[in-house]
Amino acid sequence: MNSNAPGQLLGYSLQFPRALYHLLKCSPDESVCIEVLGDVAILNAEGGLITEEDKSSINGNPITDKSTDLWKTLSNWIKANISGDLNILNSKFILYSNQSGRKGIASKFSSAQNRVEAQAAIDYAKNKLKGIKSDHDIWEYYDFVINKNEKLLIKLVERFEVQIGNGTGYDEVHKELLRQHVPKSQIGFISNNLSGWLFQEVIEKISAREHAIISWKEFDKQFIVQFDRARRRELIDFTLQESYGKEIIKTQIKTRPLYLIQLEEIGLPEDEIIEAVVDYMRADTNREKWIESEIIDTGVAEEFEDKLKSFWKNKSKLILLTKKGELNEKELGQMLLLECKLRQVTIRDMDPPDSTVAGTYHALADELALGWHPNWEEIFVKKGG
Repeated sequence: MNSNAPGQLLGYSLQFPRALYHLLKCSPDESVCIEVLGDVAILNAEGGLITEEDKSSINGNPITDKSTDLWKTLSNWIKANISGDLNILNSKFILYSNQSGRKGIASKFSSAQNRVEAQAAIDYAKNKLKGIKSDHDIWEYYDFVINKNEKLLIKLVERFEVQIGNGTGYDEVHKELLRQHVPKSQIGFISNNLSGWLFQEVIEKISAREHAIISWKEFDKQFIVQFDRARRRELIDFTLQESYGKEIIKTQIKTRPLYLIQLEEIGLPEDEIIEAVVDYMRADTNREKWIESEIIDTGVAEEFEDKLKSFWKNKSKLILLTKKGELNEKELGQMLLLECKLRQVTIRDMDPPDSTVAGTYHALADELALGWHPNWEEIFVKKGG
């Protein structure tokens, strides 16, 4: 068994989250490619290029001062300029590593912003590696870059940047998705779906003997689809922008809807009556907005209500069996209400906003689908409310 296989697989796999990261950041006139002009590259309509080499390690920093990964990469970029495959003056060079380590030559090169700083960084490298022998693994690349093409190296270093990531490369993807206002709870969902789409696109292009180039327009079309799917999975609390002031609450109480009369019947105190009004209005607003925005449909809303009614039915029986005789009828009703309000019920495997369960219970009580007083049916249903 090849002991290097896991590390090699990680190296190739890293290109996909990096390509996805760049697709999330690039402009409408840009395209991202894999294994065309580097591990990952970004092309724009004016001929500009950002080429990135991705270096990974399971154990430690892959771009140390004497690492082959560092010097071979610099050598390959200079050779590509000489052959005409890229133009250093019109390019930016990124060396991405999934592991951090002690700052050294790569960091010095990365921090250089102009010709003077680039020359100083190269002089630092020469001094640091002045004892390097011709039989060392990096000598071939070091000699080509430093001794034979220093002028080109200066230009390259001016346009060179080291980026350090973490592990698989998806942390940067998740941060970028969050920056683009994807709900935090849906980051994993949309990241996984976009990754799967990108992998399939690349494989299909390669198998068709095409370059694996993904345009921003292609990606944006898919991003919109996945973003919309993620939005529909998120129970947005539309009431965060609503204000339920004293006048609105007073108006609701003044109309004396059935759910409030039911609460009065079990002797609920005034502060909890006000809380019930707010919960009822918030739940009602969210339900309407969720259905209107197609986040849920009426079937999902009814299923949620059925779960609440089922819990209410079982809990009311249990309380009557265990607490009757210990508590009076109003206290039994208040206990049932509290148990139901504290019930945690999901909607399509998502936790709804805090007021949803309590507010929906009040809506069901308003419809006389359930009640709190042990004799609620005799009081409200059989007597006509």
